[in-house]
Amino acid sequence: MRTALIALAVIAATAHAAPGDEPARPRSSPGDDLDKAREAYRNGQYSAALPLFNALLYPPPPRLASPHELTDAYLALGVCRFETGDASGAKREFEQALALDPAIAIDPLIVSDQSARDAFNETKLDMKARERAEAEAKHRAELRQLRNGMVGVEPHSLVIALLPFGLGQFQNNQPVKGTIFAAAEGVTFGTSLGLWYYLVNEYGIRSTHVPLEDGNTVRHLQQVEIGSGIAFFGLWVWSAIDAYRHYKASTQVELDESLLPPELRDLDRPKPKPKNPPPTSILEHLTPIVTPTGVGIGLGWEN
Repeated sequence: MRTALIALAVIAATAHAAPGDEPARPRSSPGDDLDKAREAYRNGQYSAALPLFNALLYPPPPRLASPHELTDAYLALGVCRFETGDASGAKREFEQALALDPAIAIDPLIVSDQSARDAFNETKLDMKARERAEAEAKHRAELRQLRNGMVGVEPHSLVIALLPFGLGQFQNNQPVKGTIFAAAEGVTFGTSLGLWYYLVNEYGIRSTHVPLEDGNTVRHLQQVEIGSGIAFFGLWVWSAIDAYRHYKASTQVELDESLLPPELRDLDRPKPKPKNPPPTSILEHLTPIVTPTGVGIGLGWEN
C-alpha cells in the first residue's frame, strides 16, 4: 500500500510538467560574460565581441561595477564598433572610456589596426580641445561677471557746484543747462567788465574828469555796467542753487578699458584663431650616424 502511494505521487509530479520543458539555466555572471567578450576581442573577433560588450554596458546602468572594467569595456566596444563600420558609435564609446580614465590608450599588441588607434587618438584630441574651450569660456564668463561688477566712480566737488559759468551743471552731467548758464554769465560778466575797463581807461577810476558833453553817455554806460554786473551775480546765484539741488557726491561712469588689468580687457572681442605652424622640413630630421664600420644618415619623423 505504501509503495503504491509513492508511485502515485511520482506520477502526479511528472504530470504537471510539460513534456518539452527543461530546467532553467542559471544566468551567467558579469565576470563570465566579460571574460568571453575579452577573449573574442583579443582574437580579433569584433563582430562576436560587440554584442557581448554591449550587453554588459547597455541599457544603463552597466552590469560592471569596477571602474577599470568599465573603462576597458567602453574602449573595447569602441574598437568593435569602429571595426564593424560604426565610426560615430565608436567615438561615443571612446569618449565614455576617456571620461573615466583620460590616460587610457589602446594596446597595439591587441589592436593592430592603426586606423582604429588613430580614431581613438583623434577622439582624445577632440575631447581635450573641447575641455580647453569650455574651461576658457567659463573663465571668460567669470572675468566678464567680475568686470560687470566693477564700476567707475567719478567724485564730485561741492566747491565746483558753487562756481559760476555753468561748472556745477557740467559736473552734474547737464551739458545743455551748463552751456546756457555759461553763455549768459559770460555775456553779462564780459559786458560789465568791458564797460568798467573802458570808463576807467578813459575817465579814471572815479570818473572825475568827464567832459560835460560826455556826461550822459558815461552815465548811460555806467548804468549798463552796473546792470550787467547785477545780472551776472543773479545768474551766478541761480546756477549755484540749481547745481546744489542736483549735486551728487559721486556718479558712476563707464569703465575705461585701458585702466583695467590685461585679463579683463576685450572680453567680448573674439580671440584670433591660431595660425597653423609651417610644415617642418624633412632636412631637419636628417641626422648623421657614425658607426665603427662606417658613416650613415638617419631619418626621423613626427606624427
